[in-house]
Amino acid sequence: MVLNFAEASLINRKVTRRYNVVLEWNEPDAQDSEGGYTVLVPSLPPVVTEGDTREEALANAREAIACFLEYLIITGQPIPPDDEKGDNLVEVTV
Repeated sequence: MVLNFAEASLINRKVTRRYNVVLEWNEPDAQDSEGGYTVLVPSLPPVVTEGDTREEALANAREAIACFLEYLIITGQPIPPDDEKGDNLVEVTV
């Protein structure tokens, strides 16, 4: 299996980052009888996810952040720096 430089770097070196996430509760309504959480990551604007519970939403946020960071690494793009503070810091290692 041949790897390019970015893929080899991804395999050989782990990167850990912490990002603040914003959880928004969505009230149940006629279209969505259960409600749930939407998660935004201000430092990573493309990353948006959701979950039925707070725990599920945070787990989905970790997965979405990890996928986005892996994409940045593979495509040779810079990884945004850690968020220094926030109410909901999520740590991800890729």
